Amino acid sequence: MNVRMSKKIRIVFSGLMAILLIALSATTGYAQEVVGPGADRSTGNAAAVNGVSIYVSKRLKTLSLKQNGTLIGEYPVSIGASSSDGNKKLEGDMRTPSGQFYVCTRNDKSVAYLALGLSYPGIEDANRGFEQGIITQEQRDEIINANLNGQQPPWETALGGAIMIHGCRVPVGTTHGCVAVDNDVMDILWSYCNLGVPVTIGP
Repeated sequence: MNVRMSKKIRIVFSGLMAILLIALSATTGYAQEVVGPGADRSTGNAAAVNGVSIYVSKRLKTLSLKQNGTLIGEYPVSIGASSSDGNKKLEGDMRTPSGQFYVCTRNDKSVAYLALGLSYPGIEDANRGFEQGIITQEQRDEIINANLNGQQPPWETALGGAIMIHGCRVPVGTTHGCVAVDNDVMDILWSYCNLGVPVTIGP
């Protein structure tokens, strides 16, 4: 192989490596919606979530983070302004939903510091919405299928969506329906919570 050919090969190889590095650097973070492993831990997802779970008490306005049943910490939260009026039913009702969800997105470019997206609306919400004429059968089926497959359900229906656990909590404030925590708490949650981590929101 002559010197000229060897030099050309080195140039081509260097160019390919540069393209590869650029592509890899562009995939860091979770600003885009991403598909998670889902909430069904019987299908082998237990390893993905590492025994981590979250419980949010709307009455106490606290979030409890556990791993393998051991309490890691309990933190204050702000919730939807009208959550005391009942469970979330519609887009814009300013209520934090109750139920069992899972982390379906991670967003490190959130306007509220960091955000973990929750899988609301769930299957029960979809069935209720269809029965009450709030959403169509097609929308119901899309929500149910997304939940069964551990994906982000449609967030743009009349049931509402984009319910997040996020930073930038205002201590005496409220949210539009999300669960807000202090930024230092959000750092902890971010480090523990992979996609698929189960989140229960209850009394």
